[in-house]
Amino acid sequence: MQKYGRLALADETSRFEDGDAFRRAVLLALLIFTACFGAIFAVLNYYHGNYMAMAGEIAMGLFALVLVPVIRRTRHLIRWSFVYLVLFDTTMMMILTTPQSSPSVFAWVLMIPILSHMLLGRALGGGVTLVFLLTALLIYFTRFSQSAVLGNPRALLDVAGVALCIFGFSFVYETSRSRGEKALKRQALTDPLTGLGNRAHLDLRFREEKARWERHGTAFALLLLDIDFFKKINDSHGHETGDNALKAMSAWLTDNVRGTDHVFRYGGEEFCLLLSHAAPHAARQAAEHLRRVVETSSFEEAGETLSFTTSIGVASFPEDGADLQALLGAADKRLYAAKLGGRNRVVWE
Repeated sequence: MQKYGRLALADETSRFEDGDAFRRAVLLALLIFTACFGAIFAVLNYYHGNYMAMAGEIAMGLFALVLVPVIRRTRHLIRWSFVYLVLFDTTMMMILTTPQSSPSVFAWVLMIPILSHMLLGRALGGGVTLVFLLTALLIYFTRFSQSAVLGNPRALLDVAGVALCIFGFSFVYETSRSRGEKALKRQALTDPLTGLGNRAHLDLRFREEKARWERHGTAFALLLLDIDFFKKINDSHGHETGDNALKAMSAWLTDNVRGTDHVFRYGGEEFCLLLSHAAPHAARQAAEHLRRVVETSSFEEAGETLSFTTSIGVASFPEDGADLQALLGAADKRLYAAKLGGRNRVVWE
């Protein structure tokens, strides 16, 4: 039987555990950028007598500096990103309305769709972008509609067209990036042969179940299953048949658990199940039901009907362990006991 290595699990999960790493890095860079350029533009606005813009630049720069340590450790990155972007964009709109600001300041508006999509995603980022782009266009029209150069229809169409193009390109980019990220996460969490969750996925689901237990006291259990005499299947029929046996086992388990339960390929011929809302007695009943399902099922291979049995070890949280390693250890010992006891049986104590 395969043992669960803590270091191996850490290596496997490190690739995707922090799904906000990209956004966190972007936001930290933006905060530093805001503080630095805020100081520069505050000085420039002071010399040009634009004290309202100067005050806005100073306030945003200080807020950005205060936010840097918060962003480094927060678990609510989207919320803080939303707060920052709304304040950043509002400050920008305020500066655009000041009579002393030049028309070139409107170029900064083109950053809004890019930053919003990168930090907030398609839906929320798109909403923030539309609100502030429309606000900026309204401000531009209000300030320059009487100008022969800046207020003619062609100039207004140029400004609106560029803004919409950048919005569209950033939306498409974020859509592609988000899909690619999700595909990589699925790949990192999925066993390629059976399509079940792998060990890294098991670790994530366990943490979710433990958090639910800490909030609501909801019991759950873990089952460790092993195909009996799997080596004989490989030796007698070949590894391709062995793979098909693993796929058949995956289908039988998936089809015979509740929608709230989770099935994983633990490794080799071993499988693991996390049973949500399952007290020890319910976990034993579920394990016995699965044992009977496997015992009475079969699959076709090259015109031949093949079948096998399974042995199961049951461990309940928190009675048999307060962390995943302890729970797996208890289930593994009971699985081994089921093997020694003659196989095709369930052991829970």
